[in-house]
Amino acid sequence: MAGFGFLALAVMIFGQWRPVNIGLAALLFGFFRTLSNVYTGFAPLVALKLPSSLYNMLPYIISLVVLAFISQKSRAPKAEGIPYDKGQR
Repeated sequence: MAGFGFLALAVMIFGQWRPVNIGLAALLFGFFRTLSNVYTGFAPLVALKLPSSLYNMLPYIISLVVLAFISQKSRAPKAEGIPYDKGQR
């Protein structure tokens, strides 16, 4: 399962730490991950005669392109990395 951690981080950043956005980002990256596994079942994709390694790289390429545009305005939550202490709230 190499590379899924990278995709998980990309989903969190692309989703901007909001549950609905994270779900939509996971669907987007999941679609391209699935496409990389089943591209041989789609005649138009087979007709392109691209190497299978390109289809396997597609989810990661898409995530890098998306993050290049989105990550500039994405900000992590203020409490990220701070352990939760119930007494402080």
